Amino acid sequence: MNNQYIFWDLETTGRNDKFDQITQVGAVLTNHNFEVKDKLEIHCKLREGKWFEPGALITTGVDPISLFQNNYPNYYEASAQLYETFQQWSSSPTTFIGFNNVNFDEPFLRQALYQNLMPEIYMTVTNNNSRMDVFDILRLVSVYSPEHIRFNVDDQGYPILKLEEIFKKNNISISYEAGPHDAVFDSLVTLELNKILSIRCPKIWNAAYDFRLRDTPKKFMLENLVFTNTTFWGRRPTIKAQTLIAGIPGRNHNYLVFNLLSDPKKLQDLNDDELTKKMNDGTKRICEVFDGSKSKTLLNESYCFKDNKYAEIGVDELRTRANFIKNNEDLCSRLINLHVANQKEWPEPFHVEERIFESFPSHQDKKLMIDFHTAPNNKKFEISQQFKDSRYKEIAIRILFEIAPQTLPENDKRNYELEIRERYNDDDKVKWNSKNKILASLETDIDKMMKDEGEKVQFKQRVITFLNTESAKWGE
Repeated sequence: MNNQYIFWDLETTGRNDKFDQITQVGAVLTNHNFEVKDKLEIHCKLREGKWFEPGALITTGVDPISLFQNNYPNYYEASAQLYETFQQWSSSPTTFIGFNNVNFDEPFLRQALYQNLMPEIYMTVTNNNSRMDVFDILRLVSVYSPEHIRFNVDDQGYPILKLEEIFKKNNISISYEAGPHDAVFDSLVTLELNKILSIRCPKIWNAAYDFRLRDTPKKFMLENLVFTNTTFWGRRPTIKAQTLIAGIPGRNHNYLVFNLLSDPKKLQDLNDDELTKKMNDGTKRICEVFDGSKSKTLLNESYCFKDNKYAEIGVDELRTRANFIKNNEDLCSRLINLHVANQKEWPEPFHVEERIFESFPSHQDKKLMIDFHTAPNNKKFEISQQFKDSRYKEIAIRILFEIAPQTLPENDKRNYELEIRERYNDDDKVKWNSKNKILASLETDIDKMMKDEGEKVQFKQRVITFLNTESAKWGE
């Protein structure tokens, strides 16, 4: 059993972890019995060169003008505080738990640490730490134990798994003055929901607890001839009975698995083109990649019979198909080789925000990061020029522009100002939130997400006021 847990949540300026940023951090430290030991709340100013999706601010209730005009710490200060607290809290083995944290909060956390020169950006999965996702557990419960949690359903009958709705539907009580979409409030709700799931659905919760470790998927797939993988397209679940083919060369924690709805005996006489077609046949594809780094939970074979298709096939035939795969090295090799050969080649990332996974920092650069943080502001630029990795030199310029622009050489300052100006005035097709992109989505987001006409008018005016202020600084 883990020594302790950190339940956490982030509020952000949008959905793009590379070009948006964190605006609020909420976290709760508990012991192994889920008893609260400490709390963390951090609000954050907007960094120059970062803007917002209107929809994100509507969701969180943040006033766009306040993103610059508040007394909150800047992005660098907030990230340092977050880093220091999480490092202190996880000095002994800790599991980080959130709600959709693996796919949303984790990328934002890593970007915040990376974009502010923190030495350890993978803190949730290193130093004996691990992670769980209550959203993933809730999804599984909605399929296999729906009687244990109350859900609202959409017009197609699928459960709505939004944290706010689960909170209200199940009468979860929270002693905190803020409401939904406040990071601390959502962390406390996630904690209480986790308690409920661990008590009412112990088999699924314990399975998720095992899969918090990165070596569990491989071990599980080797020990279980047939296993159940539950995937979702939106709210629609798909139950899949699968067996392991092999690990994918050059891709740590990635495995090729076979979908046992197909009979592998019918595949061995197909040529490579025919086999490739079946590998890429949408929902009918014969195999797929399981990413074991995502802390996603697999279940044993018994769960697949929730789907009548597998009940009709029967356990004996599923095992026969799985054994055929295991005993056919030639077919397995062909599937692996065809998978590797047909992977898309993605363009090399250009912007520094996109280069986060390019390489790990060297020992020397890690030491320089620490020196950078501890040095007085007037010494930080000199230290930054010693980085071997060009990414960290560029990031240091952005940090200094935020916290001490007077320490930057005029040329570096001018070049970064030009980059901000270009990004602000870009069209609405770019990856970041340019002025034109904000304006293009403003009306749509307001109409979709707001009902009160007076609130619509007020919010729109606040966004326009914000953009006018930014245009005065960065307009063409």
